[in-house]
Amino acid sequence: MAEALKDGFGRELTQRIADAAATEVRSFDATAFVAAVVPSLDDLELKDRVNLLADQLLAHLGGDYPTALPSIVAIAAAVAGEPDEGDAWGASMEAWPLCSVVERHGIDHPTESLAAMELLTRAFSCEFAIRPFLEHHLEETLAACRVWTRSPVAAVRRLPSEGTRPHLPWGPKVQALLDEPEHGLDLLRALRHDPDEVVRRSVANHLNDVARAHPDRVAAIAAEWLAEPETDPAMIRHALRGLVKQGHAGAMAALGFTTEPDLTIEHFAVTPSAIHLGESIELVAEVRSTADVHQRLVVDFVIHHVGARGTTSPKVFKWTTLELAPGERATLRKVRRIQTASTRRYHAGRHHTELQIAGAVVASDGFDLLDSSR
Repeated sequence: MAEALKDGFGRELTQRIADAAATEVRSFDATAFVAAVVPSLDDLELKDRVNLLADQLLAHLGGDYPTALPSIVAIAAAVAGEPDEGDAWGASMEAWPLCSVVERHGIDHPTESLAAMELLTRAFSCEFAIRPFLEHHLEETLAACRVWTRSPVAAVRRLPSEGTRPHLPWGPKVQALLDEPEHGLDLLRALRHDPDEVVRRSVANHLNDVARAHPDRVAAIAAEWLAEPETDPAMIRHALRGLVKQGHAGAMAALGFTTEPDLTIEHFAVTPSAIHLGESIELVAEVRSTADVHQRLVVDFVIHHVGARGTTSPKVFKWTTLELAPGERATLRKVRRIQTASTRRYHAGRHHTELQIAGAVVASDGFDLLDSSR
């Protein structure tokens, strides 16, 4: 069985942080720190372990946040490891508790905390640590973000984009970012041609977040940026992935896809008709163009998953993109294993399955997931 993520925040990491702190601060009692942390770890989940390490580290550094902050930065560098190219420390999730010190205890010292984040984010992204500062010190934090977009370090440039995402996974909500997406979009404009793919990926994810509430606006931005020769098309495709699955005409048009296809669906089937969890289904579709022009099509499939109470909810899955000449036929095949995932549990019942082209459902079938307990 794979190790749970929380297990990386156990006795070994506690000792590493203690050793780094003792090296940085001679008065630091490494033994007392380990004794204060380790007995509680087994009962805690991931974020609570991170927070415990952060709180106890600050307490054992004397409890005064401004005084301890330079040591926190130095300890993060030691935990993260040797620097890589671009003067960024070796990125390591194990440095998360050091960022959490700033997140949990630095809100009354925004200037010092933001300066520390510029360094700490080289060890582990401060995308979570920055959220309280966006909530309580919006203008000062956005000003720092604008400066960071010009940093020579990719990890620092990524923080303005990732930290201001309206729907940051695992991150607390910041109402100002939901109410006014321009706060983040202003930063994305400065990063849209970033030379680092990781930064551009963050820009794409941020745009995908904004598209939830402002689909037309994001589609227009994508079309505008695609007209610039420096723009990475892969970044825009990733940014528009949610809108394309929804069949948003502006998003598909921006990417050069046909928005109103002329097609005949000659066959669509899911086999076998019944499976057990862990087995696979195969989807087969036969389509024929009835247009007199070339068509470029987005093809997806939708599974309506059965919930614990028998209700269903649809999930769109990417299948392929299809180029069809006038009158051309094509046969598509897709095999998908039906298995439990971290974000989805399967329940026995009829799973209605649909073929979706250009965002519209054009055919349907389904399969029965059998009760494996019988």
